[in-house]
Amino acid sequence: MRQKLVAARPFTYATRSLQSGDEFDAPRVDARALVATGRATIYKPDPLAPLREEAEGLGIKVDLRWGEARLQDEIKEARKPKRAPKSKDE
Repeated sequence: MRQKLVAARPFTYATRSLQSGDEFDAPRVDARALVATGRATIYKPDPLAPLREEAEGLGIKVDLRWGEARLQDEIKEARKPKRAPKSKDE
């Protein structure tokens, strides 16, 4: 069974030159050793990534400090239909 990891610092693993932050797979035995030596950390997906992508797709400039509630509020606001300004002739 394989474990998804993230390189903690630059190093070479299985003929691949990894940079800090690169994601890669390794067998559990290797993963355990890489984590223990500080070369890698276990991959944890970002739970807010789908909301951030949706907000950016709506043209919202996303701040990484925003939590789930703020992202949902911004998306809700961006989806509201825009009312056309009234003209002076009416």
